Amino acid sequence: MDFHSQKDLFNTHRHQAIRNLFIEKRKLLGLSQNQLAAGMQTDVSNIVLMENKSGSMSFSDIQLFSDALKVSIKELENLLK
Repeated sequence: MDFHSQKDLFNTHRHQAIRNLFIEKRKLLGLSQNQLAAGMQTDVSNIVLMENKSGSMSFSDIQLFSDALKVSIKELENLLK
């Protein structure tokens, strides 16, 4: 495995941890995917895609979901330790 593949694998794990945090937070807030989509003024398919796809997430998506779910920078930082 070359350096770039290892880097991608590392980032994929981080992004999956962020997805898992968003899913957990949505459920703790008692929100369905439809309710979250309505609150974010987006289509539910975007929520389903974020929760189920693998690979990288864009910074803007992380920011949008963090804001909508009230995920703090500290919670995100804790995932990276």
